[in-house]
Amino acid sequence: MTSQILKSLFTVGLVSGVIGYIGFKTTSASFIEIFTISTIIQFIFFYFYNSILSYVTRMKLEKENLDTIKLINTNNVLIECEACKKVNNVRVDLSTQNGFVCEHCKSENILEIEYKTIIKTKI
Repeated sequence: MTSQILKSLFTVGLVSGVIGYIGFKTTSASFIEIFTISTIIQFIFFYFYNSILSYVTRMKLEKENLDTIKLINTNNVLIECEACKKVNNVRVDLSTQNGFVCEHCKSENILEIEYKTIIKTKI
């Protein structure tokens, strides 16, 4: 981590030095003025660049978390068709109303999900 910071500061100093030298030779401004302005501009640029990069990364992570939550809420169950009593593999999403068309007799079925509690007994 420290080596990366030193490498970045060295690169900023090197770029500012080159810009300062070119500016000193082509304008009437001093090397120190151009070097300082160049360094400040680079720090401002990289601050905004890193802020945008951090924001984009955070948005991607939130999207992945939402996709994971959707996947958790979706289950596959084996359930009988009401018409022909044959078993179908049905995808169930707990956040919406669920239905399926039987693979065997092509009749439309609607799933009714019921939650029920049971008392646990000690043996």
